[in-house]
Amino acid sequence: MVERDRRNVQVALPAHAIEVGTDPLAPPTRNSVGGWPFLDEGQEWPDCFCGEQMVLFFQLDIPSDLDPFGGDHLLVFHCRAQR
Repeated sequence: MVERDRRNVQVALPAHAIEVGTDPLAPPTRNSVGGWPFLDEGQEWPDCFCGEQMVLFFQLDIPSDLDPFGGDHLLVFHCRAQR
């Protein structure tokens, strides 16, 4: 029996391109880099553990055909004070 060297095995992961346009967006917009977050009703803008209000880095709707989070809305925030 021959064993495979698993260090040389590469797995192709699906990739999706995100195009960033130059047109002004009216808030709230579901897909954006920066701007205002598209939050659920009653959902508060997040704060960092240090107490600083987080900044929206980007947000996008995940295509419905991507498991396990397809159809969800992804928001990525970061703190200006914590680097």
